[in-house]
Amino acid sequence: MWWLKTNIERISKLRAEGSKESLTYAALECRLAIERVCYERLSLAHDYISHDDIRRWQPKDIVNILIQEVDSTIASSYTFSIGKEPISKEGDRTQEECEAIEYVQVGSQVGFDPKKMGELWHAVSSFLHVKVPKKKDDSVTEYGNPDALVKKIDEVLVELERLSEGTLIASGLGETVSFTCWCGTTNVRRASLLKDNQTINCVNQNCYERWKVEINGSEIGFVRKEINIACRSCSVKNPLPEKPLSELKRGQAGEFICSECGKTNFFMWRLYSAVKDDAQ
Repeated sequence: MWWLKTNIERISKLRAEGSKESLTYAALECRLAIERVCYERLSLAHDYISHDDIRRWQPKDIVNILIQEVDSTIASSYTFSIGKEPISKEGDRTQEECEAIEYVQVGSQVGFDPKKMGELWHAVSSFLHVKVPKKKDDSVTEYGNPDALVKKIDEVLVELERLSEGTLIASGLGETVSFTCWCGTTNVRRASLLKDNQTINCVNQNCYERWKVEINGSEIGFVRKEINIACRSCSVKNPLPEKPLSELKRGQAGEFICSECGKTNFFMWRLYSAVKDDAQ
């Protein structure tokens, strides 16, 4: 990640100034660099996961979600190489013959520990807030302990220097499965990371569709998550996407046009109460 060299230079210059103000700004630059390292991986992975599937925005949490659902090696170190000699078809050569081929290095990914990255992010972020006084005698100051801050800045610089040696970021390898959403968008997922009954969102940010993963042996299917609402005019059940219905606030109205008779129907979530008698 060559672009980190600029971040490192900027942070190092602020650290060298040594004032409380410049060190605090260096802490902010450290935080931004850590976030970019993690979010660059998310950006690359968005072909394989919807933004709505990212449940927490903190850097380490995002990377952990990507490891679980997109690529188990997205934060690992490895080198990617390509053989000089083409292989005409799968099974054309034995494993031993493939290993004997001369390879050309394309690039290397430098990995990191999401937990450690999260700890560094929290550490420098703690210096970007005025400490809340716990008692009357506590002084309220804008800046934290400079010696403690310098120590954390140095730890971040060491990690950024190491990561800057990487020459590529990859979204991973492995078998994929795909399906076409009702909106027309093709969704692609890593087969080995899917779980039975898992709910996934369409990768199209303008689409409201959710899908349930169904795994039966080696077969993987995707079933639309929907709620059927009967038309008040002709009683035909209309399948509507689950997500916008489940996100309606109490008392908020929605509408749909019946696919059978064309009449407009209105619906709303409401609270109901009932009394259970002894016979029930």
